[in-house]
Amino acid sequence: KKYQSDRRFFRATGSGESINLEAARSQAMLLAKQRLASAVQTQIKSVQEAYSSDRKAEAGTEFEQRFQNLTREVLNQIIVDVATIGDKTFQKTDKSYVAHVAIEARKKTTYKKLKEIAKQKTTLSDKDKKYIEEMSAFIECKNGYGTSF
Repeated sequence: KKYQSDRRFFRATGSGESINLEAARSQAMLLAKQRLASAVQTQIKSVQEAYSSDRKAEAGTEFEQRFQNLTREVLNQIIVDVATIGDKTFQKTDKSYVAHVAIEARKKTTYKKLKEIAKQKTTLSDKDKKYIEEMSAFIECKNGYGTSF
């Protein structure tokens, strides 16, 4: 439960095994970041769908494609800026190493990044930007963040 996502944080774990200590740690971190990215992407997609159905918005497939690209850009930025909340390494009897790592990213920061990048994107129309702004307010309301990020 300590390493599960909650209403404030996205969290993920990873493990790696190698005869080289650094390789085991790198594998663990890579897997944790992949899992974190997947969790963020799934959450954002789910929010987008919930918002669309709640508002009966006409997003359309073109917007969805631009939104997915925006989400990937946000992921690339936040995955670099994660906090390590757990890190353990063990040496097995065969002298290989097993590394476990747990990381987290603030949901509030993730959604704020999404909003910031959307404002800067020239490929998004004003209508798309308005849609993302409204969706951000929807996220705040659903997650109890108050009125601002």
